[in-house]
Amino acid sequence: MDDHNGRERFAELGRRDLMKIGIGAGAGLVLESVFKTPSASAQVSTNRPTGVKTETSEGWINDANRASGNGPIDDTTRQVVDYVSEFSESHITNSVADAVGYTLLDTMAALIAGFESEPGRICARMARTMRSDLKSTVLGYGVTTTPEMAAFANGCMLRHTDYNDIPHNSDILSGILAIGEALHCTGTEMLVAVALGYEVVGSLGNAARGQGGGWDAPYNGPASAMAIGKLMKLNKDQLANALSLTLVPHLPLKVSHVGALSMWKGCHSAEAIRCAVFSTLLAREGMTGPSQPFEGRQGLFDQLGPFKNLRIPEAGTNGRLVIERAGYKRFPSEGSTQSVLEITPAIKEWTKAEDIVSIYVELPFDGWQETADPPKWDPRNRETADHSMPYVIARALIDGKIYVDSFTPELYMDPKVRALMKKIIVAPNYDYTYQGEARLTVRTRYGRELIKETLLHMASPMTHKDIVEKFDRICAFRSIPDQQRDRAREQWLNLGKVQDFAEAMQTLAKFGNSSPE
Repeated sequence: MDDHNGRERFAELGRRDLMKIGIGAGAGLVLESVFKTPSASAQVSTNRPTGVKTETSEGWINDANRASGNGPIDDTTRQVVDYVSEFSESHITNSVADAVGYTLLDTMAALIAGFESEPGRICARMARTMRSDLKSTVLGYGVTTTPEMAAFANGCMLRHTDYNDIPHNSDILSGILAIGEALHCTGTEMLVAVALGYEVVGSLGNAARGQGGGWDAPYNGPASAMAIGKLMKLNKDQLANALSLTLVPHLPLKVSHVGALSMWKGCHSAEAIRCAVFSTLLAREGMTGPSQPFEGRQGLFDQLGPFKNLRIPEAGTNGRLVIERAGYKRFPSEGSTQSVLEITPAIKEWTKAEDIVSIYVELPFDGWQETADPPKWDPRNRETADHSMPYVIARALIDGKIYVDSFTPELYMDPKVRALMKKIIVAPNYDYTYQGEARLTVRTRYGRELIKETLLHMASPMTHKDIVEKFDRICAFRSIPDQQRDRAREQWLNLGKVQDFAEAMQTLAKFGNSSPE
């Protein structure tokens, strides 16, 4: 094949292909199978792609017309940004407004549950050292700080007990709340931002389903950034930069949920949201980010593979938005334990814990990996205990319940619970593919056997009444006065009537005389 034909083949490469490899139309990238083998000096770079002669020339034109000469955005970024820009108050039906209100109330219940935790105190102490013209509140402690630190501290508390929604989409809310308070947004603007954020995180997550198993909720940050950008009224160019500046530096590793867990288990998402707040503020001031975070060379798709089919809106059943299909937790423990804890009462009624000689638990592979690796038989902190299937089962069979106070050192080191945990074996069932599927085979010393199976995440999904009861119960547990509880519940469930969201935040700004010391 001669030189002329080789260049004709090169010319057939599309502009988008060339943009991805970072060259551009008109560049002199050529194939070694067409031209002479390059000299030894040309082969020095260990990063040079096999079969490619690294020779470039003029021809590419940046006609994106973006701020500061930034390059053209990729199609995925454009799809997200266009949707964010078009999303408006018209999307907030009565059903969506109710879904947002009850999701926020459930989130506040989870945050209150995580109050007075050691990670929560650490974050509140850090927050006291930081100030800005934009003022946001660390709830419970009444600390006024920067939006970034409020997002981090509140996010750590709301995730600490693993009590927030499934699959933890409400992790994105701490940043939205911080900016909503700092900018004194209206309740209606908050309804729009929250519903939008859920739609983005749901759409990105579903498009990437089955990809990048080593990452834990990598799209929480970008979704929060888009919702925050909506509150800031950013233009499309700024939104694209906020998305990129959030995604590129922060992809949380799932190692935070592996083995013996640390405080970071409940903080990793909060850090992604803190980054989202900071990145979106940067974008508002004019900072630019990598123009093609998804599809560019060395971008996300190069690491995880391309999305199969990004649909935004996510297009769920009957056209309902993601937030209208949110699921909530009855128990403050890992998601796979929820369905198991719904069937433990029947086991406790069938036999006494001391009469059990063995419990064989079957779970989907992922659930088995997360809740039943060897360190889960020796939990030494709350983080490991609430992710330990053997501990949660044993504690529930002994006490008849699992609640926020089920994970103290006295309880997870209890000799009785340790003895029962030794009788529990957990294995993957490869026919199970959905989180929540489980089978428990229980045998007693009298030769009796009971098999309990669940194929649903939660056999009885929580109702609005259940969420209110969850909120009221945790308020009583934390000794929040009834008057404060009722006022908070009224405002958070009726945000459309709130003129200044900072008022809603103040209803839960302080719990008694608590100090982060």
